[in-house]
Amino acid sequence: MKLANENPNSITLVSMLSACTCLLDFRVGGSIHYYIVVNCIGIDVALGTALLEMHSKCQHVKKAFQVFSSMSEKNFQSWTIMISGFADHGHGKDAISLFTCMEQIGLVPDSMPFSVILSACSHLGHVHKGRQFFNQMVRTYGIQLTLEHYGCLVDLFGRAGLIEEAFEIIKNMPMEPYSVILGSFLGACRNHGLVISLDDKLRKLFIS
Repeated sequence: MKLANENPNSITLVSMLSACTCLLDFRVGGSIHYYIVVNCIGIDVALGTALLEMHSKCQHVKKAFQVFSSMSEKNFQSWTIMISGFADHGHGKDAISLFTCMEQIGLVPDSMPFSVILSACSHLGHVHKGRQFFNQMVRTYGIQLTLEHYGCLVDLFGRAGLIEEAFEIIKNMPMEPYSVILGSFLGACRNHGLVISLDDKLRKLFIS
């Protein structure tokens, strides 16, 4: 395209940035960002979101947030990606704060940002906040619970040493827990030196 002296437009740049994100190639992604700035290319919602996602996935969370803050218009995807970026790189408090801001401006969260926030609460040890977000997700927004949500709850309680509560979540799940949930629970039991008596149904799950 460069050899043909064709200048890329916003759609081309979004595609290029998406490729860099998939490859975790910050060298090329950064050069594309530089090209955008030098050529004074307007950053619309799609381009801004692609930029912040590239920076976030390549572990440059501060740069991602700079892009996010500079965007005059943001959509639900922009907010979700930035919240996930904070949470994925150990900035749980920032993720929770940004999630609250998203709600305050009137955006209605779906299941994905709640999974991210529950996970952030788990790593921060914020059991009370985790309960609040879970209740809000179910009672306020009526979001259908997934395996991922249950897994986040088990991890939240397990890390906090609330083994019985984690066990109750597993017992009462409407679907069978997968290996990650079971592994998380067993790891919590080991870390806290506790032994749980399993009924026949759950014993078969753990053994299998």
